[in-house]
Amino acid sequence: MSVTIKAPEKLNKVEIRLPASKSISNRLLILNALSYSPYPIKNLSDSDDTIAMLESLNSNSNHFDVGAAGTTMRFLTAYLSKIMGEWTITGSERMKQRPIHVLVDALNKLGGRVEYIEKEGFPPLRIFGSALSGGSLELPGDVSSQYVSALLMIGPYMEKGLSLSLTGNITSRPYIHLTLKLMEMYGVKCSRKDNTIIVP
Repeated sequence: MSVTIKAPEKLNKVEIRLPASKSISNRLLILNALSYSPYPIKNLSDSDDTIAMLESLNSNSNHFDVGAAGTTMRFLTAYLSKIMGEWTITGSERMKQRPIHVLVDALNKLGGRVEYIEKEGFPPLRIFGSALSGGSLELPGDVSSQYVSALLMIGPYMEKGLSLSLTGNITSRPYIHLTLKLMEMYGVKCSRKDNTIIVP
């Protein structure tokens, strides 16, 4: 079979609207909330995670229920750890079975104070927001990129910045790169040496 394809004589001006991304939307919402000069974000995802994030960030309460929204639980936990005040965050019964100790341990090592309300290592959490000291931290490279991203996004607001070293095989490198690129949009330029990311 022979097929001939010809270009049109005149191209119509079109606008392509890409589907909204939950991964991008939730990162941008946290970065925007942290920013001293937030700007409107268009075409946000309509996913449950993004809706939960929007509702949480716009809430006047000190208690947050994110339902089954995993990215919201992780990003919001890190975000609240640097916002002055006492906060609690919980989720669905399934969420309470999803471990979060890697992130909690990391935040506490960086000067935060995050406690478990029920079962050790799992939500719900009580967070005492304060100025984080920051410094050097080492994590296995195969941990969820959401843990890494959550820490990177609050890194610029730590007193000593953040030097995050990932050991072993890094399994979610594209999502980490996505976070770093979005941070650049807000004027944060991180440096990388081997598997260490330095957030000034």
